[in-house]
Amino acid sequence: MEVQWDSSFKSTSDDEIDFNKEAKRIADLDMPQAVVTKLVNNVLCGNSIEEDAKLAVIRSTTQFISHLTSSANKIAKNKNHKNIQPDDVFKAIEECEFDEFLPKLKDELNAYVEIKRAAKAKQNEEENVTGGPPSSSIVTDLPSDSGVKVEIIQNGDHVTNL
Repeated sequence: MEVQWDSSFKSTSDDEIDFNKEAKRIADLDMPQAVVTKLVNNVLCGNSIEEDAKLAVIRSTTQFISHLTSSANKIAKNKNHKNIQPDDVFKAIEECEFDEFLPKLKDELNAYVEIKRAAKAKQNEEENVTGGPPSSSIVTDLPSDSGVKVEIIQNGDHVTNL
């Protein structure tokens, strides 16, 4: 049995989708082939994948991400939120019956948040030690009679004139 989309279908509300427009837009948003190839090769451990199978994986990931995001968006809207939060995504994963992935996904998110927090703390620590964001110096050979005056100020204190 072949399914045909009615090309005259138009969206009547924010929740309904014009499937013809959406199908074209989703195809434009396929995951980059290099990224998918890297992920697939990492999982295959030496086996290979045919090009058609790779395309199927690419299209499947695009559809999955679209569906998951749409579900998370509906959850966020039901909470009167304008932004999707991690908990909305986790709830959407549950609703899609992929809850066996939740512990690993939550661990990965927590690890990522911790890495970002540590990087921010390190940056703040560097700014506190130096009195500002890390800076760079430009060293140039200028003739002494060039007329250029260089003044060095560190942490608000005048250090020297060159």
